[in-house]
Amino acid sequence: MTIQTHPDVTRDLRQATREGLLPTRGSNWLAGFANMLAKELGEWFHTRRWLWQLLIWIMIINGFVALILFIVPLLESILPGINASIKSSYEGLPPGAMGLSYYFTIAVLTGSIGVIILAQDEIIQEKQSGTVAWILSKPASRPAFILAKLLSNTIGALIFIVAVPALILLGEIYLDLRLVVPLAPFLAGLGVFLLALIFYLNLVIMLGVLFESRGPVMGIAFGILIGGNVISSFIPQIAYVLPVTMDSIAQSLVLGMPMPAMFISQLITAAVLSVIFILLALWRFQRIEF
Repeated sequence: MTIQTHPDVTRDLRQATREGLLPTRGSNWLAGFANMLAKELGEWFHTRRWLWQLLIWIMIINGFVALILFIVPLLESILPGINASIKSSYEGLPPGAMGLSYYFTIAVLTGSIGVIILAQDEIIQEKQSGTVAWILSKPASRPAFILAKLLSNTIGALIFIVAVPALILLGEIYLDLRLVVPLAPFLAGLGVFLLALIFYLNLVIMLGVLFESRGPVMGIAFGILIGGNVISSFIPQIAYVLPVTMDSIAQSLVLGMPMPAMFISQLITAAVLSVIFILLALWRFQRIEF
């Protein structure tokens, strides 16, 4: 008995078989994950994408820190008092506080913008081009497709947006102050930074599953990022539920400052929402017909 005539086969499955497109719906929940992850990582590391990402984030993050630490003092003769006015904001704080503060401020904001832009096409483009239907006609599961996208972009963000600029920052602070930044609190701050990136990455992946065009994906993601920060100026309580002050949390951890309840709540909700986003994406993607 063939698949065409088996009585337990659904009408949709028979139609898919006639068209030569038979999505895998076996018991292996992560079927094809390794192959898809290798493909996604190849797009990061087997092309010039890695080089461009490396240069972009070094210039944006470390270039900004270098401007504050090394260029601004050189402008003192032209703009008297500029360096002193910047440093006065960090009086009484541990050495290196200025460089660390500027690093996390620019890194969390630009990094969040970066992952939104990098991930906004991950699902939408694949759906619009028909690549999703083709991939799922192979021995590959739908959860594996989503998780491969998520993990590859997380690895890319971790290396190029977090790790490499962080290592260069340590060198910049050492050159400026001959100071070695304590490693444990610095890694804790980087963990908060990475959590902020994962929040927006998972959000964009979920939105890519829910919508068919880039407009709603970009609009909602940037609305939460930019709008959340604006609204927090008027309604500070929003920081209990949205990651709008992750840079301040990272700075507090690195500098050994007290962690108010708002910061702790924000970390918890950012982690919980990140999990909810990807679970919703997996649930919805299982039910989409291609």
